[in-house]
Amino acid sequence: MHLRPDHAVRSIPTLHAFIRAHPLGVITTSLPSDNFPTLQCSHIPWVLDSETTQSNSNSPNGEESNKTPSPLGILRGHIARANPQTKAILEAISSDPSTTGSILPEEVLVVFTSPTDHYITPNFYIESKPATGKVAPTWNYAAVQVYGRATIYHSRDTSTGEYLHRQLSDLAVLGEEGVMGYGNENGTGNGKGAKKTPWKINDAPVEYIETLKKNIVGVRIEITRIEGRFKVSQERPVKDRGGVIEGLQEMETERARNMADYVKSGVLPE
Repeated sequence: MHLRPDHAVRSIPTLHAFIRAHPLGVITTSLPSDNFPTLQCSHIPWVLDSETTQSNSNSPNGEESNKTPSPLGILRGHIARANPQTKAILEAISSDPSTTGSILPEEVLVVFTSPTDHYITPNFYIESKPATGKVAPTWNYAAVQVYGRATIYHSRDTSTGEYLHRQLSDLAVLGEEGVMGYGNENGTGNGKGAKKTPWKINDAPVEYIETLKKNIVGVRIEITRIEGRFKVSQERPVKDRGGVIEGLQEMETERARNMADYVKSGVLPE
């Protein structure tokens, strides 16, 4: 990632908050193979465990999960076993299928992006353009890149089953309460979410969940490097930023209004 100083975000709590607010990340692997493309990627929703947080749900055996030992955090997700990327991952592991938690030999990359981005025309600039004419179009956006080593849970043993159960349960909590706001007055839903009962993994038949777990593979990424770029016109002179805000507001679209607010505040919100 190109991290120019005025756009770089290095605060771990800020980067973690961004991931939790935008949990759909693109995992990219680079795995040499005669059977599959070297580069593959998939969109996966992720649960982030930080050093100071624990799982949102209890493990199947009733014991609360331990805190993560990684200072940069842990990403937990799952991917369809039928996905070609999964097949390349399992080929790269080349281990005994009865072994739990095989470590992928190559580093993986996960990219998270804000749903709000916008083209910025030079016509918005009210200071630089008249003065020098040396301006060019650009694009405002925010993204976080995560690098790490992935442990793959692909066997049929009890440990893998427990990992997948916890993952599915925590992901449901993230979606139902964190995204939809169901049963949570502080959620991000439409205001009526607190009156609705969130769906839980135990609401589904046990046999169905067991079948589901046979068709997915767990992924646990210990983060070794994390970086973010929040580009919202911070590099422009004050009057140019004012012109960007005014120009976006005049467009009268929700996307433009959201970006105008971000430029006004100087940073994309969590």
